[in-house]
Amino acid sequence: MDIPRDVLNKFIVRQDYLEWISKETSIFAYLDLTNMFHWQDVLGWKFRIEDIVEQLFNFPNIKEVKVYYGLNERDEKNSEAFHNRIRTAGAILRTKPMKFIPKNIDEGLFFQRRTLTLFDEGVRKKIQELMSELNKFGTIIEEPKCNFDVEIAMDMLDDAEKATAIILFSGDSDLLKPIERLKVKGKKIGIAGVRGKVAGELHGIKDKYIDFGKFYTGKRFYV
Repeated sequence: MDIPRDVLNKFIVRQDYLEWISKETSIFAYLDLTNMFHWQDVLGWKFRIEDIVEQLFNFPNIKEVKVYYGLNERDEKNSEAFHNRIRTAGAILRTKPMKFIPKNIDEGLFFQRRTLTLFDEGVRKKIQELMSELNKFGTIIEEPKCNFDVEIAMDMLDDAEKATAIILFSGDSDLLKPIERLKVKGKKIGIAGVRGKVAGELHGIKDKYIDFGKFYTGKRFYV
């Protein structure tokens, strides 16, 4: 039997999170989904975006949920299907095409410079041989990139007159400046994240930190 979301919120979500949310009359939530996907490595499980959106909308004072995620034009059918899941859940989707940035195949692709100094000459030689083999066979490594800091910042500032508080699902310090603007306007700031994935600057300006692993009540797929 599926347990209603409001019951899950009431009995599973930490009480102080519920109290902080309930004090505000109009909350807007902003989900930097690429940033959030990195949280899964820390959590040890995967979440469903539609479950997050449903959970948020179960709070009547959360007025809008905006999700930011790129469009993969190399796999457009599946990418658009995923986007439709987000929209069907009721969230506002902000998207744009992903870029794929070629990466140089060298030691820096896999190791920080400081880490390399820990290896002896034999290990460094093996690493060099691996790099040579990858380059010899024409291996191409590309990093997908689709940054939404500007779009999130603009939306937060545009929504400022309608919101009494925001919840930002991101740990990116690049969003500090627009959040400072919101604080000046008297808005309360909630930052949702996981251990080690939220910049210190955001911790310094928040009114409430929400540990995502102790907030999310949706389905979990363990890895």
